[in-house]
Amino acid sequence: MLKGSIDLDDQREIEELDNNNMLTFLEEFPLQCEQAVEIGRLSCSHIIADLPRVKNLSILGMGGSGISGDIARIVFEPHLKIPVTVNKSYDLPAFVNDNSLVLAVSYSGETEETLSSARIALERGAQLVAITSGGALLDLAKKEGLPLIRIPEGLQPRLAVGYLSIPVLIYLSSLGFVYSIEDDIEELIEMLNTKSTEYNSKVPTEKNQAKQLANQVYGKIPIIYGDSGISGLAALRWKCQFNENSKVPAFYNHLPEMNHNEIVGWEEMVNTSREFFLMTLRDSTENPQLSKRFVATKELISDRFSGFIELESQGRSRLAKLFSLIYLGDFISVYLALLNGIDPTPVDRIQVLKSRIAK
Repeated sequence: MLKGSIDLDDQREIEELDNNNMLTFLEEFPLQCEQAVEIGRLSCSHIIADLPRVKNLSILGMGGSGISGDIARIVFEPHLKIPVTVNKSYDLPAFVNDNSLVLAVSYSGETEETLSSARIALERGAQLVAITSGGALLDLAKKEGLPLIRIPEGLQPRLAVGYLSIPVLIYLSSLGFVYSIEDDIEELIEMLNTKSTEYNSKVPTEKNQAKQLANQVYGKIPIIYGDSGISGLAALRWKCQFNENSKVPAFYNHLPEMNHNEIVGWEEMVNTSREFFLMTLRDSTENPQLSKRFVATKELISDRFSGFIELESQGRSRLAKLFSLIYLGDFISVYLALLNGIDPTPVDRIQVLKSRIAK
């Protein structure tokens, strides 16, 4: 195994490198979720909707904000009786109209794609709700008299996934679109508190699964596979966190779709594939046919990679299962950043890109 640039059990080295205290934010994530519950309850008690008009739901958002829509869709999908789309674009599909409920989610309030599609939704007469910490989306909400869920500012969007997602879940539950989410949230926070103590930076590597996995994937390119539901969304989150926190390329796909194409792509270029590390995420309640596919896929391609691990979701509810994987991946990506000798927080290239397209 390659040796990283720091010792993950050396608190002094960690503190010197993690200049923006991302590990501390991660370790305090259960508290964020508790605060998000209160924000959701207080805000949503004042936000009503003309439910007879609502024929479809669209959640707008990009990047760390957009995943809140993905979370709501995955958690509630088996129970929702109206179509739900997560829109990550400047435009909106034609079916979004005055019979639509639209949630515009932008942590900064400055996400240009979300602002563009939110304005289109308003022009079409959709019922629009804003979820933001400030910026132009907050200004739009005040100007148009829109329902608003305001969340605390000062974080990187990818660190605010609790603030961004839990109020959305509470709001949709409060409208009666789905079952009461209260028990699931209680389970979620209990699970996160447990995992925070397990993945904490002060827990030594020999007892810390997140540190162990970061060491395993260090120096390689992560490939993450899940299913088309809970574990697939977690795989997407892992990919994005490896990109933004660890500053490494990472790729994801989901079964069964990848069995119809990508599985063949690992036949050749064996020397190249050895630069990749395969990680499969599983849902403990996945379809039995998917279970067979995961086993067969592992048998066919795992020897092409430098290493292979498989992890399973934990918990009873879909919400807890999803976050059991997301939370672990967040810690792994930060520990990998530290092994790479970099501060996980800055995302300079995103800021440069934004400045260039703003000209």
